[in-house]
Amino acid sequence: MINKIKKKLINIDIIILLSITSLLIYSLILIYSSSNKNILIIFKRIIHIIIGYISMIYFSNWEIKDYKNNSLILYILSNILLFIVYIKGYTIKGAKRWINLKFIKFQPSEILRLSLPIFISKIIYYYNNNYNTNKIFKIIIITVIPSILIYLQPDLGTSISILFYSIIALYLNGINKKIIFISIILFISSIPVTWKFLLHKYQKDRIISLFNKKNILNKGYQNYQSKIAIGSGGKYGKGIFSGTQTRFNFLPENKTDFIFCLIAEEYGFIGICILFIIYSILILRCIFLSIYNNFFFNKILISNLIINFFIQILINISMVNGLIPIVGIPLPLISYGGTSLIITMSVFGIIMSLKNN
Repeated sequence: MINKIKKKLINIDIIILLSITSLLIYSLILIYSSSNKNILIIFKRIIHIIIGYISMIYFSNWEIKDYKNNSLILYILSNILLFIVYIKGYTIKGAKRWINLKFIKFQPSEILRLSLPIFISKIIYYYNNNYNTNKIFKIIIITVIPSILIYLQPDLGTSISILFYSIIALYLNGINKKIIFISIILFISSIPVTWKFLLHKYQKDRIISLFNKKNILNKGYQNYQSKIAIGSGGKYGKGIFSGTQTRFNFLPENKTDFIFCLIAEEYGFIGICILFIIYSILILRCIFLSIYNNFFFNKILISNLIINFFIQILINISMVNGLIPIVGIPLPLISYGGTSLIITMSVFGIIMSLKNN
């Protein structure tokens, strides 16, 4: 029995494990504070964490052939689940993004953060930097299909982040820079059409509120409150359980998408630095595993997964600081949410499985 457990844990990377565990402990304290010491929410969070560790250990025991053989299946399954959401999804606050199985609600768009990088990595590996118009078109289609399904939920933030991730992944894996430049030009050119026909009114309001400060108490309320929370923390913060903007619900969604504001308010600049240090250790360790890996496919997959992880952090922190419009992107491993946590921990299980393969 002990030998079986040791065999299962052999691929666990200590630096990644300690970094993730530190972030999870940090998140428990933050969620406990933001929920006004709600034990039930903490209990649910602990269950999510336990499932996350199990999932991470499970994926850490996969082999290269498992990813290559199952990449298409995972991708197709993800899109089927997204289509089910579109047909008969569970709606929360006007967004139809979940599948309700009575005993659990989960968000299929999060699963795509695992399946899409694996599938794209397989394609890049087989193309081996030998791209032509037909191959690039295939990759675009592979990315656009789930992006459209996610946009229809509606979830513009996740949809754009998927497209953004795919462009960066292709750029870093040798695609012609001219193609990237043309893609960016086409994207910019499509903005007027997108604004006129594709954006919902509330999405337009969020964009306008970034520039129109006269509408602070209406459309720009949440972003205004997030800035107050971040700025009021100062150097050392107000102290644990002492954040007024977050604990008294002046700032909505303070334990999910806007939990970064709670860190700034209660722990100040020092608390933010601690978060950044742990994130940096985690990301740099994964970059190290990618650079010094002996197999091309492993390098591609590790880099693609960690790029996706970094983009989530970048978008969330930019959003709560008012640099970009508000989008539904959680802060990885910190924000409350079961599906996001379990998928993120699974991603790091995959990365750990590739370090010795």
